[in-house]
Amino acid sequence: MLIVAWEVTAACNLSCGYCRASASFLPDPDELSTKEALSFLDSIASLEPMLILSGGEPLLRPDIFQIARHGTALGMRVSLASNGTLLTAKVANEIAASGISRVSISLDGATPEKHDLIRGRGSFQAAMQGIDNLCGKVDFQINNTLTSKNESDVASIFDLAQRVGARALHFFFLVATGRGREADLISPQRQEQLLIEIDREREFRSLEVQVTCAPQYARIARPGKGRAGGCLAGKSFVFVSRKGDVYPCGYFPLRVGNIREKNFIEIWENATELRALRDRVLKGKCGRCSFSGTCGGCRARAYAKTGDFLGPDPACCLEV
Repeated sequence: MLIVAWEVTAACNLSCGYCRASASFLPDPDELSTKEALSFLDSIASLEPMLILSGGEPLLRPDIFQIARHGTALGMRVSLASNGTLLTAKVANEIAASGISRVSISLDGATPEKHDLIRGRGSFQAAMQGIDNLCGKVDFQINNTLTSKNESDVASIFDLAQRVGARALHFFFLVATGRGREADLISPQRQEQLLIEIDREREFRSLEVQVTCAPQYARIARPGKGRAGGCLAGKSFVFVSRKGDVYPCGYFPLRVGNIREKNFIEIWENATELRALRDRVLKGKCGRCSFSGTCGGCRARAYAKTGDFLGPDPACCLEV
């Protein structure tokens, strides 16, 4: 299934230190209009994608539930990616009524001390209240971005996700794009240790577990719940910005087209860069690796480090 992540707005009520979108308190004046948004959904309906409405904070877009209802009416599975702090009981009811099937809540620590250090004072408690308001109304998952500041929290995040009734737990490994800094990255050796820890914890939990931007998990993960690694960028995942620019993924700032200039399906099927990502003629150790088919290295991280999206993933410690 094709996953389309759409950054519906730049507006956000938080200012996270590593924000991919470099979000601000105000929307971008050039964001897709309601008319353009609904037309975009019409244009991708035949692909039967899963649609993720992200931001910024998507709940700050006034027409977000109109967009969600239109997507579900077209037969799409629609998800919402939120920081959780604006999820009042009323908003949770609106989410359920709109047909949104799952909400992801970003929690970057299992305690206020860890989470608020990254996302701002009071944000942990507000997100936990948001989760409480969702319970029994809409399925939700926890998204956790691993950085040098919270790498010791893996087991605690598993505990928290299971305790609050999350359906899934998704780990994201930081890529130095947007406000993400090299200083916050985890070393390749530490990433390997964390992937092993995640896989070990997964065995004893009732959660669906996924790992993003650490495709090396494909060679580590034992069969179980959730997708086991591999880079999806440009293959079964694509990102659309608030202005309609199309990218292989949200951490991969290589513009391959714009839906205001060309139909999305034409971009998806014919963009040279997306075709290259699907062909995966990789360079360096990623090209020599026996796991290149299942893992493929993080193409966003290779691009961020070297400017060559087919180059080796600098976060992999495997020697080949």
